[in-house]
Amino acid sequence: MRIVILCILIVTLMIPVCSAENTVHEIEDSMAMDKWAHLGLGYIMNDQLKKQTKLTAVERFLTVWTVAYAKEKWADSKFDRNDMIATMAGGLVYEAKF
Repeated sequence: MRIVILCILIVTLMIPVCSAENTVHEIEDSMAMDKWAHLGLGYIMNDQLKKQTKLTAVERFLTVWTVAYAKEKWADSKFDRNDMIATMAGGLVYEAKF
C-alpha cells in the first residue's frame, strides 16, 4: 500500500514539472540541441580541468575558450560564433555558485 501511495505522490508532483507550459521547457525548446551539446561539453571540460589539473578558474575558462575557438576555426567548414559562445557558457555555468 505504501508503494502505491508513493507512486501516486510522485506522479502528482511530476505533472507540473513535465507540463509543456512550463517556462523551463520553453527555454530548452528555444535552443537547438547542438547548442545544448556545446554547453555540456564546456561544462565537462571545465570540470575535468579542475579535477585533473591545478589551473585557476580563469585559466580553465581560457582553456575552454581556446578549445572552442580551435574547434570552430579548424574542425568545421563554417565558423559558428554561437557554438563557441555556448561552449564557453558551459564553462561559466560550472563556476557558478548556487
